[in-house]
Amino acid sequence: MYKFLFLLALIPGVAFALNPAPCTFHTGPLPVEVRVVGCPPTVPQQPCIVPIGSMVDSEIDFILERPTTTLKASLDMFLGNFRIPWNLPAEQEDACQDLMNGVSCPLVGVGERIIYNLVTEVSAPFAGVTVDMELMLTDDQGQAVFCYRSQATVV
Repeated sequence: MYKFLFLLALIPGVAFALNPAPCTFHTGPLPVEVRVVGCPPTVPQQPCIVPIGSMVDSEIDFILERPTTTLKASLDMFLGNFRIPWNLPAEQEDACQDLMNGVSCPLVGVGERIIYNLVTEVSAPFAGVTVDMELMLTDDQGQAVFCYRSQATVV
């Protein structure tokens, strides 16, 4: 199975806010803010450069719209219009484990700003490809908490 892991380049200590695009394969509200270490913001958003083997550290801020006992993370990859079968590692599917600032599930504070942190390794069978990615969190009812699309070029 091809593994193209998440988003953007790693430059230690510098996180930039991205301008995420709405999902096209899934639906859901955009997060409030997306910060990825080493990926500078541009308008429109340009692909971030991600070296194979690097670690990508991202923080995604969202507003809780309804209470939930669980959060499930999913990441879909696309080469053009072709969806690449791929799953996050099991320990990363439970997004409750990756909430920041002492926040944990169940989440009950409707209107609260919550930060989700995803750190993943970039792996791919070859370099020089640009992939589109859609990251989505869903609640215990299977409804999208947020969904956004971005691009990365694997080098």
